[in-house]
Amino acid sequence: MVLEFYYDLLSQPCRAVYFLLKCSGVQFKGQKVELLKGEHLTPEFLKKNPYHKVPVIFDDGFGLSESIAIMRYIAVKYKLADHWFPRADLRTQARVEEFLNWQASAIRTPCITVFQGMLRDKVGVGAFTKQPMDVAKVKAAKEEITRAVTHIADYFLQDKQFVGGNKVSAADILVVCELYQLHPVNQLDSLVKCNPKVKAWMERVEKALGPEWKAVNATIDSFREKYMTAK
Repeated sequence: MVLEFYYDLLSQPCRAVYFLLKCSGVQFKGQKVELLKGEHLTPEFLKKNPYHKVPVIFDDGFGLSESIAIMRYIAVKYKLADHWFPRADLRTQARVEEFLNWQASAIRTPCITVFQGMLRDKVGVGAFTKQPMDVAKVKAAKEEITRAVTHIADYFLQDKQFVGGNKVSAADILVVCELYQLHPVNQLDSLVKCNPKVKAWMERVEKALGPEWKAVNATIDSFREKYMTAK
């Protein structure tokens, strides 16, 4: 049976899994779940994931949620090239796993805080109802992002092209998707791409993902248009 993939490209982890599937050539049947319409809260979807989250996959009846677990499963089950999720070299594998575990709090959480805080201050979209920004909270999140970007450059990248070496990995994809969440609220350049090493790394990841980059990011890019034109 073809892998079933439930997703919404508004979600950073969903975009990361989607990129991995498309760029590695794994065949799948996509099932879009529109978060802004509350489709993840319907009784039908809750039977698939009672935690009402995407992404979710089903592989011949086996269901799995959580993006990192999904990407690891895909890499092993479909015997993807080692660079996607390194397994041959223990230390490379450990570094990629470290990056994936670290990003959840160091990158994902503050990027979501900045994205939601700034977007909802200017624009009300679906579940993102308009409300005043908590300036202190957003400021603290921006400072966290600045520290994290420096850590990516000085610790995880150093002189490497990607976190796992010379080829893009699932970890590079996931973290770039999380950082790109700052683009809609016009903070990507000032908080992330101001670091030359991280900017170059993001550009390499984008290039590695090829034409899928623009297509997959079209949903989140549309939020930037709304934000930049809002009064």
